[in-house]
Amino acid sequence: MRSFLPISAAALLIVSAIAQDFGPLAQPVGPVQGGAPLAMAGNVDRPKNARTVIESDDGATFENTSNSADFTGHVSVKDSQFDLNCDKLHVVMRPDRKGLEKVVATGNVVIVQEKRNDRGDLVKSVGKCGKATYDASTGDVTMEEWPQIQQGINNQVATQQNTVMILNAKGKSRTIGGQRTMIVDQGGDHSVTP
Repeated sequence: MRSFLPISAAALLIVSAIAQDFGPLAQPVGPVQGGAPLAMAGNVDRPKNARTVIESDDGATFENTSNSADFTGHVSVKDSQFDLNCDKLHVVMRPDRKGLEKVVATGNVVIVQEKRNDRGDLVKSVGKCGKATYDASTGDVTMEEWPQIQQGINNQVATQQNTVMILNAKGKSRTIGGQRTMIVDQGGDHSVTP
């Protein structure tokens, strides 16, 4: 049975920081018809009173001296702007505890966002990998271990295990290593791709 994380001062600080820093996923950019969909950004367009809920099957550990927390066993992060699932989530807060420094999700990482594009079409974006690291200082999400990104009907897939996809909140993406990009041209004004 899944349980919510225990409430403590450290837990409240970490959940609050995730909600504020993780924020929305970036606008699509890059090689997949307007781009890589999954760059976790600062709190741009963050809804007022938005909540982030973290659940984990095997518990959570909070360490005050290192300003960090570990969530283990099928971790689920539900936010109004994205969903994240992984086997383990490691969160490091800034020394002043007023935001995140780094978040590392490992094992069966899946990040999902549904967002409307400029035409008002709802586009589902999904990122999968073995390890995803969010660096709050740069806004970059680095996806490693067979990363792949699907945005609507378009895909970018690693063809090598060591391929790295770096996604930035400022609308830039970069892939290092073997990859395959599949862009589906729907044609006309009724295209569903962003």
